[in-house]
Amino acid sequence: MTSTDTARTGGRPHLPGGARPAVVVSDLDGTLLDADCKVGERTRRALTAAVADGVHLVLATARPAWSARQVLEPLRGLGASLVSSNGAVTGGLDDPRPRRVRAMAPARVREALALLGPAPWAVDRPSGRLLGPDWPDILSSGGAGAPRVAEVPDGEEVLCLMARRACPPSPAFLAPAGLTWTSSDAGLVEVSAPGADKRSAVSWLLAGRGLDWSAVVAFGDAPNDMALLSAAATGVAMANATADVRSSATELTDNHDEDGVAKWLERNLL
Repeated sequence: MTSTDTARTGGRPHLPGGARPAVVVSDLDGTLLDADCKVGERTRRALTAAVADGVHLVLATARPAWSARQVLEPLRGLGASLVSSNGAVTGGLDDPRPRRVRAMAPARVREALALLGPAPWAVDRPSGRLLGPDWPDILSSGGAGAPRVAEVPDGEEVLCLMARRACPPSPAFLAPAGLTWTSSDAGLVEVSAPGADKRSAVSWLLAGRGLDWSAVVAFGDAPNDMALLSAAATGVAMANATADVRSSATELTDNHDEDGVAKWLERNLL
């Protein structure tokens, strides 16, 4: 791994073969957003300049779409794609209509909860968030005032199940329910339908543009970003990323609260 911000080696490290990235993919919390969960002015300028120069921007987050659009207001009008709920919903930042959805039947979610055992939980559905009886106010995406329910109700599919566990389950723990899980924060298990992951969603977007991962630079900080960084021609981990995420990246940039994404773009794209 190299660091483009703390130990520059000179020149502009582009994609293999000297190609220029056509797509920038970035996580939000801990990556693009600062410590106040806002898009900084330097970051806004860098992304605006990249888009003006022909780069397509993809914003990929564990947040549900309604929460992502709130914090991404400064980036409206750039024609960005939005991957939300860890890849369950894919569409455009400026267009609320989803183009790709991978959701779970409520019965499958209840099966997953039985496998996980007693744990505080919450679910995101297309119509909004529901909180289980013991769910604490811990998510940066908000929703603390969402309705509380005793169990996951029928009637609407679930985009993401979130559960608090001191010890994460094994990678295949939810296979009996036909579901998968990842995590965007320590102690948080995020359960999704097959294909509802950031890498699958971005692959779908790339195919629609006649592109593949060789055209991509991706930024991330948490375990749910690892597949993105591994797939991209250039995977950039934030200095605040977990150790396993840093090891899966090809480059390292500064902390999310130090305009790390903007600095990389300024040095390598703009």
